[in-house]
Amino acid sequence: IEIWNLVFMQFEQMADGSQVELPKPSIDTGAGLERVLSVVQGVDSVWELDHIRSLIAAVEEQSGRTYGVDERIDVSLRIVAEHGRTAAFLVADGVVPSNEDRGYVLRRIIRRAVRHAYLLGIEEPTLPGVVDEVVEQMGADYPELIAQRDHIASTIRREETRFRETMRHGLGILDEHLAGLPEGGRLDGTVAFTLHDTYGFPIDLTLEMAEEAGLSVDEERFRTL
Repeated sequence: IEIWNLVFMQFEQMADGSQVELPKPSIDTGAGLERVLSVVQGVDSVWELDHIRSLIAAVEEQSGRTYGVDERIDVSLRIVAEHGRTAAFLVADGVVPSNEDRGYVLRRIIRRAVRHAYLLGIEEPTLPGVVDEVVEQMGADYPELIAQRDHIASTIRREETRFRETMRHGLGILDEHLAGLPEGGRLDGTVAFTLHDTYGFPIDLTLEMAEEAGLSVDEERFRTL
């Protein structure tokens, strides 16, 4: 378990390959808060920390699934919990889901979480429940979460509801095409593009699902289209 990783910052690497001494050399320990907490709380991973574990418990309650029984289920529970927390802070910082810049990062985070909520069998909006737990845990230290609680929840709920409808259409089409491929096969980039362009199904989810099935995607053809 890596607790810290010392990085000694001493030089600036110039374009011609030369190195110039920094006026104030420094050391980055990499000992982030959650790494330190894992030592203090005596656990083997950040997923076992009390505040993360309570987020996972909120998703367990919604899904009826139990953490620690099946690794694939555990991964989905972690993703929904952690991505929900990330989305809450991004919206509190003024980011809104969109198709460019920070807004697109937020949209991708929410959509990945929704897909894993779907894998857990949760049919209703999931992330607002995670947002509630995030606010309860962290609102005292981040008052903007309390002040914007309703805005955060409604923004994320709206995005999740919209994408759930998109996902129902896209998943059926993608599953059909993936099922028709031989082991180690490659999904036609045209299919990936149609899912993206016509159905709003993001390419990163297509890539993730193909990889889970032991398949690949013709990304060059997708980019060309």
